[in-house]
Amino acid sequence: TPCCSMGFAMTYWGADGDYLKFRCPHATGKVDCPLGMTACSSSNYGMVVKVDTKEDLRRFSHPHRDTKRWKELYNERTSVERCNSRMKTYLTADRLHVWGIQKVTTHQYLNAIVLLVSALSAASRRKQAAA
Repeated sequence: TPCCSMGFAMTYWGADGDYLKFRCPHATGKVDCPLGMTACSSSNYGMVVKVDTKEDLRRFSHPHRDTKRWKELYNERTSVERCNSRMKTYLTADRLHVWGIQKVTTHQYLNAIVLLVSALSAASRRKQAAA
């Protein structure tokens, strides 16, 4: 997140196409700046910084990291990472004994099917135990 001229982190204020918009934190009521908005800008709206997300994808992601949508995407990513870990640990996805993209793809599809069947089996056992 960019900082204002007083060193405070600016407030995320939405996206405009490929640009992320940040506003003065004093203008948005997040920080009580000792100099007010005059240190950043002479306008009543406060200083605005627009950052191109394509400029540096590692620093500025779209959606922004503190938004609800980013947290939803991150939670989906963590579930995918758990599945990848299970496939590597229990289903030999990291020790393949086949060569060629078609054979590897088939092997990974079979691993995914086994993972799904085992999850369905565990869920049905839990449901039967609860009944």
